[in-house]
Amino acid sequence: MSIDEAALAAEILARHGVTTAQRLASIGIGRRSTDRLIREGRLKRAGRGVLLSASWTDTLEHRMAAACAITRGVVKFPTAGVAWGLRKSPRTPEIHVWVLESRRVGPVPDVRIHLTGHLPESDIVRREDGIDITSPPRTAFDAAAVLELDDLESLVEHGIDRGYFVIPTLSRMSRDAGRRGRPGSSRFAAVLASRPAWRRPVRSDHELRLERAMRRRGFPPLVREHRLVLLDGEVIHPDLGVPQDGFFVEVDHLTWHARRGTSANDRRRDLKASASGFHIERVTDLALDDDLEATIEQLWIAWRRLVASAASSFS
Repeated sequence: MSIDEAALAAEILARHGVTTAQRLASIGIGRRSTDRLIREGRLKRAGRGVLLSASWTDTLEHRMAAACAITRGVVKFPTAGVAWGLRKSPRTPEIHVWVLESRRVGPVPDVRIHLTGHLPESDIVRREDGIDITSPPRTAFDAAAVLELDDLESLVEHGIDRGYFVIPTLSRMSRDAGRRGRPGSSRFAAVLASRPAWRRPVRSDHELRLERAMRRRGFPPLVREHRLVLLDGEVIHPDLGVPQDGFFVEVDHLTWHARRGTSANDRRRDLKASASGFHIERVTDLALDDDLEATIEQLWIAWRRLVASAASSFS
């Protein structure tokens, strides 16, 4: 019996090189044809009824699709965090999946199985490519059982900035998780409690580290991306600032600001800000990486001098 090569190729392509005997049968490729494809080395078995393309590249999506098909589970953090592109999500050689306790699933090579008695459908994103993955809010919550507090805060900020979730959504999940006593509940609640829902998200991990360090040093409450109108009408939003003192800080990421034209534009804008009565200090991501405390101390001195100068002008 001939094989519909076009249908087979479309099936394999749509699901990252992963299919099942049941799905092949639905496109007219029965058991005998499937056995023939296996004998020819085009497909290989991987779990009960699961088949993999023998020529498919070993991508993250391929491994996630295979893990879902074999276990009937749901990809979870940290793999889900990597898949959603959330910073601070560690890459691991294994695919991590949630599997309901009611199912019997044996060990699967390169898959870490986590059992759960409760995984609501609202916490799952079922993709058309065969990958079932925890939703961004559930992924952020699951991260709380793995990450330290600062890294969890950074991941949550990144998710908000990317539009994956808002604080009220996370708060509802936190309340539900707290009632169930899930691992990480208290850490997740602590991150949310320290963050007003209205506050703008931090767009980079360096900015978040800078803000934490400035708070520890004793700076007044900091405002993210405060709106400044310059004399010529241009509107800018510095990364952090103390608006009542006209003191602001920008983080220059060298990979973004290395071009000569970009640096020149930054200097021109800073001059206009200064002429408009605002003081902007710039720090680089390398400075924050290499000597955070010294960088913060320099900002502290600059801010204190600005405050003292303003006080003396009124005396």
